Amino acid sequence: MPVNEVRRPARARLNNKSLRCELVSRAVRPCPTMPNFSRLRRPRRLRRPGGSSGSDMPGQLNEYPVRPGLTICWGTIQTHPDLVASAAVDSATAILLFTLPESGDRAQEVMQLTSPRLLRTQAAGPLAAGLFAVALALDDSAWLELVGDDLTPGVARMRAFGGEANSDLVTVALSPTARLALESIRRCPFGGTCRSMALSARAHDLLIEFLTRLADDHPTHPVAATQLLEDQVRSAAQLLVQHLESPPSLAELAQRVGVSETTLKRGFHQVYRTTVFGYLRTQRMEKAHAALQSGTATVLEAAALVGYSNPSNFAAAFRRQFGVNPKTFQLAVRR
Repeated sequence: MPVNEVRRPARARLNNKSLRCELVSRAVRPCPTMPNFSRLRRPRRLRRPGGSSGSDMPGQLNEYPVRPGLTICWGTIQTHPDLVASAAVDSATAILLFTLPESGDRAQEVMQLTSPRLLRTQAAGPLAAGLFAVALALDDSAWLELVGDDLTPGVARMRAFGGEANSDLVTVALSPTARLALESIRRCPFGGTCRSMALSARAHDLLIEFLTRLADDHPTHPVAATQLLEDQVRSAAQLLVQHLESPPSLAELAQRVGVSETTLKRGFHQVYRTTVFGYLRTQRMEKAHAALQSGTATVLEAAALVGYSNPSNFAAAFRRQFGVNPKTFQLAVRR
């Protein structure tokens, strides 16, 4: 047979429609190595009888199971016993409680290792402005997993707390990192799966921060300042608040209240548990936050109001204080 007459094997004719269906079915087939985000649970709201219907109102608590045995519960409360409205808190073996008073009273900005029994007996009197609280409730299994064989100082103190039937409150001051996590939870801009993942991340951030602070051998509260120094420090703080847009320098501030710069810095640590600049930044952000919340100022106007000429620096400071960009916060307030 001539070479040019050799026949090639016939190619199978593909059905284009069948081929497309097969490719699509392969593309949407779930990958076994990818997490199934659809199984993440949405935060659940708990409402006490007579509570408000708002998302963060006194009497109403939010609850989300981070993992088996560990539940995060948060909301604005009027008394500490309000927290036992959550079944997870009420039945917990131990509770890590983080509080942020609406009044700005720094004495109540604390992290506590407590229990349902202690919560029921703790200061039952109502708070004038409410208290934003986040509780990490651990049941027996999560508690044993946490304190089981760990010999680090922070966990050792927690183990001692759990081993005593009449344990007292373990209290440390609320750290800046923990405060940022609380603000992130309170002002979380996400929804659905992203919100669930954000809550899980913040819960673990708070747990790590509490263990780290608990392991610190230094005293939680600084030595009390003398009455004279305290008065001088509070006068300096008032001067800063009155001139947030153009504050005096540290040297000028110390001279005006009649102390040295070193004494003034030490006094701020003793009275406000922060630096002079840290106090100034906090007061600036609080004023800017109030201006944005009331709708009386734009982001640029709020920045100028508290002495920021660079919008990027203002946005970074606002985000560090409240866990959300000022523009995002402004848009959320307007809705």
